[in-house]
Amino acid sequence: MNFDELNKFVPYHLIGKEKSIRYEPYPNIVLAMPGRHAYDTSPLGGDFVVMVTDPVFARAEHQFTHTDLFKDVEAKYLNSPPNAGLLMMMYLKVIQGADPFGVGSPGVNVGIDSVTFFHTVQCLAVAEHRRYRQFEKQFGGRYLPFRFAAGIAEGLWAAADAASMQKKGRPGVEILEKMNGVPTLTQELMK
Repeated sequence: MNFDELNKFVPYHLIGKEKSIRYEPYPNIVLAMPGRHAYDTSPLGGDFVVMVTDPVFARAEHQFTHTDLFKDVEAKYLNSPPNAGLLMMMYLKVIQGADPFGVGSPGVNVGIDSVTFFHTVQCLAVAEHRRYRQFEKQFGGRYLPFRFAAGIAEGLWAAADAASMQKKGRPGVEILEKMNGVPTLTQELMK
């Protein structure tokens, strides 16, 4: 499924306890809703939690966070910088709308399985889009986690740096970019 199809198929929910409703768009991925920011989306009820099952995590249906993304990209970069760069090019295609099944495999054999990785980041991008789409013209929203990860995949900053700045949102990544340089793929995104 491409980005728009996934966004269309993921239900909106306000009713029920937090994370009481489940939707499984892909193998090893469960979206639990309503998310705690369900009232911060337009239309209401668009927030959800991305839960991932992968051997990297100690338990099934691990609640995936931005920090998990950053640590995974860092592990992939430390294992093979060229493969991490290829993975990030494919990640960019997925959040720009490509079907994760159509982007190929970067040959990365560390961290989260590549197919699961692409499904996870696509789901995360939909959640970010639903909450922060108004910032996508400035390359926030669905693009923000990618921008943090792109710097890690180029060795410009560490996962810990990204994790400490991500709560600041777009200004946080812009601080990292100002201090360390703008990643090549971020420059590509902004063209």
